[in-house]
Order: sequence, then structure tokens, then C-alpha cells
Amino acid sequence: MRIAGFVFAPRLVPTAAALAMVALTVSLGRWQADRAQEKAGRQALLEARVAEAPVTLTGGVRSADDVLFRRVRVRGRFMATGQVFVDNRIHGGRAGFHVMTPLAIGGDGPLVLVNRGWIARTAAYPAAPEVPVPAGEQVVEGLATVPPARFLELSGDTVAGNVWQNLSLARYAGQAGREVLPVVVLAVPPGPGLAAVAEKPDSGIAKHQEYSLTWFSLAATVVALWVGLNLKRARP
Repeated sequence: MRIAGFVFAPRLVPTAAALAMVALTVSLGRWQADRAQEKAGRQALLEARVAEAPVTLTGGVRSADDVLFRRVRVRGRFMATGQVFVDNRIHGGRAGFHVMTPLAIGGDGPLVLVNRGWIARTAAYPAAPEVPVPAGEQVVEGLATVPPARFLELSGDTVAGNVWQNLSLARYAGQAGREVLPVVVLAVPPGPGLAAVAEKPDSGIAKHQEYSLTWFSLAATVVALWVGLNLKRARP
């Protein structure tokens, strides 16, 4: 095929390979775009929940999704012996701890971990600082969240006394020997002397959009290379 002084003569095998690659990358791009659309719906749901009136936690929660990013209210007693400090949490450019204190719902019901706030490391590090725990019946309000499902642990020494590298609710329940709700309550306001810890719903839409763009760009690159490699200047 001659095109304005050029000859376009694609060969069978490279053309078949290019078509297969384009089909694959376009398919993956569309899949990621669909995933982004699904996540957009979930994002809208979670953002709407934040604006709703608080719900009261009185017992077990079947799934974290039932209350995720809802404002909740819970009444019970803090258990000072179960307080743990999640290390290497950054606030204002400084490293410190998230203070996680278990609250026994109703005084003797299941536990829910309350993130009472952030505190900086002290000269005693790696030991945690002293953070007093309120006694008596407490009413806590805050946002229901979940710890990261995936995290990196550089060694097997993930727990040193009350200092933890990462928070795993399953691990905590195993150590406590009691039912632990599948959510963490970000206390509002935070405990005395602690900085508030805030989170916003993030369903990961941007990640899928980036992946979709990458796959579509790769498909376009394959087409451009196929045309470029098969288009040659015609001989006089």
C-alpha cells in the first residue's frame, strides 16, 4: 500500500502480535475504568455516611462495612491494661504513636478499640510515653474506621509489650481473649494531651484511574510502533 511517498506493508506475524497486545491492554484498561466507576459509587456512599447522625454501638457488629465511616457513639469502660501504642505514626512531621485503648461496651460486653489520639515519642523511646486512661463509665463519640488491611512488617518482632508496629484487630482479639469489634473508633475530641487523628473516605478511585490510563496508553503505543515499523519511504 502506497501512502504519499511511503509504503505500508505490515507482515502477518507482527500484525497478529500487535492486535493481540492491543486487545489485551484495551481490555485491561476497560476493566480498570469499570473498577474506578464501582469505587466512585462506594466513595459517594461513605462520604454521605460521614454527614449522617451518630449511631449507637450497643453490641456486636457483624461486618465493618455496616458502620464504616459512620459517626458512632459508644458507652462503656476503658481497660487500661489493654492499651497499646501503634508506633511510627507521623503528625505534623513528627514521629509518634497512636494511642489505642479498648472500651468494654456496657462495662462487660465486647471490646471496641478507641484511637484516642496521637502522642509524640519521648526520650524513653522505644518505650511508649505514659498516657493515663480515664476511669469509670465513659461515652465516646467518633468515626468508625478500619486499620489498613495490608502492611509491611520488617521483622517478626511486631509487638514489644504495649508497643506495636501495626494494628491487627485479629491479633489484638487473640491476645485479649475476648470479642473485639471489627472497627476502630477515632475519638472526637481526642484524649487530654493527645492530638486528634482524622481520616477521610478513600475508596482508591485514583489508583484505578491511573492503571486504566496506563493500559490505554500502552495500547496506543503498540499501535504507533506497529505503524511506524511497517511504514517505509518508497524507493524511487
